[in-house]
Amino acid sequence: LGLDADLITGEQVQAMESHTPVISKGAIFFKCDAHCYPNDLMRNLIAYLKSKGVQLNAGEEVTGFEKLNGKVSKVITSKNNYDADTVILATGSWSRPIAARLGLSIPMVAGRGYSITTEDPRFRVNYPSVLMEGRVALTPMNGRTRFGGTMEITSMNVPARMPRVKGILEAVKRYFPEFDVPMPSVEQVWYGYRPCSADGLPYIGRANNVNNLVVATGHAMLGLSLGPGTGKLVAEIANERPLSMDIAPFNTNRFS
Repeated sequence: LGLDADLITGEQVQAMESHTPVISKGAIFFKCDAHCYPNDLMRNLIAYLKSKGVQLNAGEEVTGFEKLNGKVSKVITSKNNYDADTVILATGSWSRPIAARLGLSIPMVAGRGYSITTEDPRFRVNYPSVLMEGRVALTPMNGRTRFGGTMEITSMNVPARMPRVKGILEAVKRYFPEFDVPMPSVEQVWYGYRPCSADGLPYIGRANNVNNLVVATGHAMLGLSLGPGTGKLVAEIANERPLSMDIAPFNTNRFS
C-alpha cells in the first residue's frame, strides 16, 4: 500500500482485512496561530490613524475621476472633489467597477460569507476551531462565540440565503453534538463579501494606464492576514522605494 507499517494500527489492519471503513477523528493544535475581534481591531486601527493625522471621510461614495496627462487629477465623490497626488485603490469587492471607471480591467467576483454570533454560554469554546470537512470556523470573541463559513459567489444585491446559515449550524452540530444552536432570524445574520480574483492572487502594484494609481485588492479570505504585508508594499510603491519582494505574480495588469 506504500504505507509505513509503523503508522498502521491493529484496528486499521483488522478493518482492511474485513473491508470495514475506518472513521478517524482528531484535531491539530497550532500554537503559533492567533485570532482577534474584528470590531476591536478596526476601532483601535481607526484611533491610531487619526492620532497620526490621517483624515477619514466616511459616508462618501466615489462616483468618478478626472484625469490629466495620464494621471488621476481629481477623485469625485457624492459630497466632494479631492485633488489627487497618488491614488490607492483598495476597495475590496467593489474594486472592479471603480477600476473600470479608470479603464482598468481587474476580473473579480464577490464571495459572500456568513456568520452568526451568540452570547449564549452553552455554545462557548475555549479555542478557535476550523472544522475542515464542514468548512466552518468557530471563534471565541470577548465572551461570545462566532460561527462562520461558506463561500457564495453572488451579486451584492441578492438577499441573504438562510439555507446557507442552516448549513453552518448543521456542520457545527456534527462536530459538537451538544451545540444545538437555534436558527437565527435574518436580522441576526451577518454576511460580507470577499474580493476573489480570477486566479486566486491579489492585485498589487501600479496600473499601466494611470501613472499615479496603485492597486491593492483581491485578497479573498486572507485580507487580515495579508493586509500588513500589502500595506508595506503599497507604501514602497507609492514612495518609489525598493520593494521588499517580487510582486510580478500580483501584476494588476495581468488580465488586460
